[in-house]
Amino acid sequence: MWRAGHAHAGVLVLFSLVALIYLDQADLSPGFRSLAQWLIVAAPVLMPLGFFLSVVRPKDTRPNRLIWLTGLGGASLAAGTIILGIGLL
Repeated sequence: MWRAGHAHAGVLVLFSLVALIYLDQADLSPGFRSLAQWLIVAAPVLMPLGFFLSVVRPKDTRPNRLIWLTGLGGASLAAGTIILGIGLL
């Protein structure tokens, strides 16, 4: 889980930086632009946090309930990307 957390963090931060550049070019209202920014930036925080917090104790061999944060981060990324895509069309 530690490797997955670090790998996802790195990839998602790069994706977020590129997406924010495209978001400046998107034809979105200020509200949707702000929502997409928050959703896209939340993913690199939520997904690795889910990986890290799900195996905090050294004796953990299986993830605990906090693994749901990874799904929340994925949903956040998907929603923000869809809003961005609609704005770019």
